Amino acid sequence: LIAAWPVPGRPMAAFFPAGTGTVDIARAVTDASGSLLQIDSISSVAFTMGERDGFVSALYGAGAWLVIDAAFARLCTGSPAGSDR
Repeated sequence: LIAAWPVPGRPMAAFFPAGTGTVDIARAVTDASGSLLQIDSISSVAFTMGERDGFVSALYGAGAWLVIDAAFARLCTGSPAGSDR
């Protein structure tokens, strides 16, 4: 579990409920003051980065049901680094 812990200033993955649209995911990330790196629309995952305190909490408040380290998340989703789906 420690390997999956999101660290501010490092890429993280925010998992949203299945079927959440890419526009809604992008809005949730930007509303939380994060930088959007990639959206995996098949898995409803946003790869993002945020520096401010409370960023992870803001993602949960915006509808994410899980926020973890991006490197760990890629193992779970099978998303290769840099892919645009």
